[in-house]
Amino acid sequence: MDTAAVDIASQRVSDILERVKSVFALNGFNGASMQDLAQAAQMSVGNFYRYFPSKDAIITALVKRDMMEIESLFDAIKAAPDPGAMLMHLLRLRIETLPLEDAALWSEVQAASFRSPEIAALMRAMEETVRTYMIRALVRIHGDDSAEALATFAIRANFIMLLVHGFSQRKSCSRDSVSPEQSAAVAELVLSTLHDTIFAPPVPPAV
Repeated sequence: MDTAAVDIASQRVSDILERVKSVFALNGFNGASMQDLAQAAQMSVGNFYRYFPSKDAIITALVKRDMMEIESLFDAIKAAPDPGAMLMHLLRLRIETLPLEDAALWSEVQAASFRSPEIAALMRAMEETVRTYMIRALVRIHGDDSAEALATFAIRANFIMLLVHGFSQRKSCSRDSVSPEQSAAVAELVLSTLHDTIFAPPVPPAV
């Protein structure tokens, strides 16, 4: 298959994933049938199975696609003259503009990982990759790769991931019970905590 054909096939898969993710977000992993997903993709069920033989295959493709997007974001942080400002900019975009549909979708993916060893392994690999990238970003921001700093950055990377992931899930679960004003106030508090976590010196100054 030539490069153009590969690009077309890749774009087709990406288009299908964009169309079907709303079905997962709305109906849940168990509630979404392959017929529902094929209908959302505007395809026959038989043709849909040519691309994705199972719902697990769709989840796997979604995780891999997001991993590619995350890698491109950390490449931007690495190339930025001010990596700290770039990291905060990207985190603000994530916190403030994450669609409810995407937040709900990732809650479903997390739930799917509890019943599928393959998806669980994929999620663990994704989290480890993000953690590694985050540690590298913190090293670049502070210019410190000492053993003590790396230990601190590992803890901070875990905390940053927990905070962002937790906010995303909460945004999905509380969308009908929290006002936009309250949600915005919580988002600012999360961003302030992220800022302090990222920019605090990794090693306490000598007294």
